[in-house]
Amino acid sequence: MSKLFLLASVISLLMADCEPDIENNKRVIIKGEITTPQGNPIQDIEVTSSVEEYVLGKTLSKANGSFKMVSAESFDESYIINVNKKTENNYTSAKILRDEDEIGRPEIYDLGSIFLLPTSNFTLTVTKTSNTDKQLYTHINYLDTSCVYYFNDGLNENPSRCYEEFSSSKKTNELNSNLDFNFQVIRDTPIQITYQLGDDPAVTIEVTPNQPNFDYEITY
Repeated sequence: MSKLFLLASVISLLMADCEPDIENNKRVIIKGEITTPQGNPIQDIEVTSSVEEYVLGKTLSKANGSFKMVSAESFDESYIINVNKKTENNYTSAKILRDEDEIGRPEIYDLGSIFLLPTSNFTLTVTKTSNTDKQLYTHINYLDTSCVYYFNDGLNENPSRCYEEFSSSKKTNELNSNLDFNFQVIRDTPIQITYQLGDDPAVTIEVTPNQPNFDYEITY
């Protein structure tokens, strides 16, 4: 019986060490509005505050794009406010980090206006239709769908990272003569695709996804 009690105590202590450090059971208000750059409100966008996997507060934006929630606050450096973390509803996402240089934590995190852009689920299919034995190399350049901001007595207007350029490359081989790419991109923004068959000259094209789901195919 004593061994079981000791084991349970150890597990409880380990779990306690993993839990976020809540600042004296402090609660803060997090509010703002979510719109497009043109000022159109975006509804049903999830806003969460968290420390690693622990969610401390969660809400959804209203029909007018506004949101307001009460959240626990933590000393932990990984404390973060996520706007549309899973990039759902075909919109980009935003991460708000707390500026650790800030003296005194606010009672209210007023984020003001947060702008999100529409996204597209982009799929590129590369299909072999010829008898060639050459390998096809495909490289894609596109923009990431997230921005990172810092909060210091208000949301910094200039993000530290925003819609950075990403790339993805694949090459066919004897076992797989077809290729598939799938990722979320910013809608109405060109994607650059470069492909090269063997030692042939490389070909570069631009494709602009303009629908929530956009498929494109290359055959060789």
